[in-house]
Amino acid sequence: MAYKGGYTGEKVGYTGPGIPDITRVSNPRQPDTNNYLSSNYFKLEITRLPLVTYHCQSANLPSLTLTPAEQGNPTGTNIKWIGGRYMWEDFTVSFVVDEDMKNWIEVFEWMEDIAIMTDVKNTMNNVYPNTTKRQNSGQLDDYFSNAQLIITNSSYKPKLIASITDMFPTSLSGIQFNSTNTDNEPVIATATFAYTYYTINRLTNNA
Repeated sequence: MAYKGGYTGEKVGYTGPGIPDITRVSNPRQPDTNNYLSSNYFKLEITRLPLVTYHCQSANLPSLTLTPAEQGNPTGTNIKWIGGRYMWEDFTVSFVVDEDMKNWIEVFEWMEDIAIMTDVKNTMNNVYPNTTKRQNSGQLDDYFSNAQLIITNSSYKPKLIASITDMFPTSLSGIQFNSTNTDNEPVIATATFAYTYYTINRLTNNA
């Protein structure tokens, strides 16, 4: 007796209407690996900040929030729909400050260039007052930089890449000096970046 819906017996493992066929599951319960992600399985590459990249100690994969759109309801309980706004957490990087503070200054000068700190001449689009003359005018792309947070497996081979688009610094931590310290502990600084969005790409060719 054929099931209603046209089953003729050619689909092996068919178990009836509305009953899943466990013999043809595309997402098996058995995982590919039993290894867990560790917080030190990462590499960071920031195009504009090579010294910060080299001395990087930690970086976050920012959280993502999708706020739902709400539809009014006469019963008093709003109906929630997809189609709201995406909210991306800031990208934060901590790094060891080198003896010459070159990596800290990398971030400082970037922040100095993208806005008017004390003098318009020091910005990328430096327009001299009372003239239309531009000196070394920067392009729009000069304000931003891209970054890649490369997530590795337990063998430290890249597995995932989080590509961050149009990033720029919004905060740079200060440095506290203390003459009473007897241990030569490294100074850790933190830079915070805003960006447009990031994407996740899986590298399937790496074991």
